[in-house]
Amino acid sequence: MKVLVTGANGNLGSKIVEYLLTRLSIEEIIVGVRDDKSEKALSYKEQGLEVRVTDFENQETLFSAFKDVDRLFIMSTFGDFDTVIRQHTNAVEAAKATGVKQIIYPSVTRAEGNDFFLAGMHRAREVAIIESGIPYVILRNNWYVENELGTIQSCMAGAPWVTSAGEGKIGWVYRPDLAEAAANVLVADGHKNKIYELSGENLKQQQFVDTLSEVLGKEIPLLEVDDSSYEGMLKGAGVPEAYLPMLVMIQKGIREGGLESTHTHLNFLLERQATPLKQALTHLLVNTK
Repeated sequence: MKVLVTGANGNLGSKIVEYLLTRLSIEEIIVGVRDDKSEKALSYKEQGLEVRVTDFENQETLFSAFKDVDRLFIMSTFGDFDTVIRQHTNAVEAAKATGVKQIIYPSVTRAEGNDFFLAGMHRAREVAIIESGIPYVILRNNWYVENELGTIQSCMAGAPWVTSAGEGKIGWVYRPDLAEAAANVLVADGHKNKIYELSGENLKQQQFVDTLSEVLGKEIPLLEVDDSSYEGMLKGAGVPEAYLPMLVMIQKGIREGGLESTHTHLNFLLERQATPLKQALTHLLVNTK
């Protein structure tokens, strides 16, 4: 069996490869990167891994890279709707043309029928995979604990935890858990045409901050504001204006329940309990020092 992971230079993709190396022989793993001269790509080559170029804007690289691949992890790309759909379509078409036997795709929580601003483009990509006729597994990942690192570091420097998310809940999840779950799917049979929701415990901002305070050993104040004030504070902190609308949409989406999970398959795929938030934060802070 041959397994290819695209986006293997990134945080999630590289962690998936790390877990695959504990489950498969090195000959069974192929890593896909946009730049095979990058430091990470060269590191993979030094480990003896096969490295293939997977540029989603250049479909010819995908036709070449996906040859003889049985299971393909198509990393989600980021950008405007038209760009990500074009890139994703290139990948799915190449997978079908080269005879890939299964696609695994990382989506977002409750992508179907969810008004969260990322859900629509993820659902469109899910549909493209489903309609291709290739057996699939959709992994609907909730919000990474790691996404909060910048805010956590600001709090460590003395800032409050600022939010306009109100009473909205998030099923925060530790990214290595998601990588391990993906690796488990990639190496196992029995996951044909499945959609899995992968979330942690639903928590409000105050509950997250309370846990963070416990880990840091100091109280972090929570400052709740409206969207306009939130945007103004981000701008005042030097956040580039191009990012402001997206960051406000995230808060609005959380407030409206866009990242609250209804159920999770994470423990099932991990074959253990998912990492609790306190432990995830402890690991995160240790690894970023």
